[in-house]
Amino acid sequence: MENSTQKLDAQALSHVSTLKITAMNLVEGLLTGQHRSRHKGSSVEFAEYKDYSPGDEIRHIDWKVVGKTDKYHVKQFEQSTNLKCTILLDASGSMGYQSPFPEQVSKMEYARNLVATLSYLFLKQFDAVGLTLFNDKVIEHIPPRSKASHFQHILHGLVNIAPKGTTQIADVLGGLSERLPGRSMLILVSDFFAPNQDLQKSLKLLCSRGIEVILFHVLHPDEIHLPFEGDIVFESLEDGSTLGLDPQDICDEYQKLIQEHINSFKKDCNGLGVDYIFQDTSEPLDQALSYYLLKRKSLTKL
Repeated sequence: MENSTQKLDAQALSHVSTLKITAMNLVEGLLTGQHRSRHKGSSVEFAEYKDYSPGDEIRHIDWKVVGKTDKYHVKQFEQSTNLKCTILLDASGSMGYQSPFPEQVSKMEYARNLVATLSYLFLKQFDAVGLTLFNDKVIEHIPPRSKASHFQHILHGLVNIAPKGTTQIADVLGGLSERLPGRSMLILVSDFFAPNQDLQKSLKLLCSRGIEVILFHVLHPDEIHLPFEGDIVFESLEDGSTLGLDPQDICDEYQKLIQEHINSFKKDCNGLGVDYIFQDTSEPLDQALSYYLLKRKSLTKL
């Protein structure tokens, strides 16, 4: 049993390491030749305690704690930040789609790399970033922090995702809207297989509170083009329902409807002042992010 546990731990560490390297390389590439935002201000806020060790500054020892516990604990501080961002990642069943064409990256893997890259970019700019995983409810919440070591917590959250369940984006956003801090940003990463009207109401509420919202709409090419042939039984990854048909019979109509779905999200977001970025997983992530960041003209806000 111990060897099995060690193997799982080694696999998890390997996945974390790979994700970390990918994100760091992508960010360094994105920042090359572009304006790097500067952290303004030098105020600090208390973050947590740690055991005293040689080399720590004596002035940061909490003597009240020493008096109560007879143990030396050092206060750790982190720089206050201009921005706190929460990244919401859809972890419902549909995000677990894996194409039968093995050369294509999976949707969740693409989303993981996207979230890891954005997280590293925020931390590199001394901004705070957190991660919330959800399906029909919040599965895991990692609060925004700006310490560099916080990146490891986000990576572990990402590699442990097991997509399952149904999507209820509007309900999740409604529950989070009052808990998000002022002058904050919310990034939502999903395939958005959910009713548009309910989501629009939630986005309006967030925008009314002065929260900057960015949507990354992630779809696999199979979900856009339906490139299958022959009689096939399709199974829902969220509720298990099945449907048998020949995709060629509905391909044209399907492509029309999926494009209308994408255009509808884009139009609604533009009307609310919400940034909308469509991500086809066949498009290299660095190209997609570079285009978006250049479009914003400055990395100061992201």
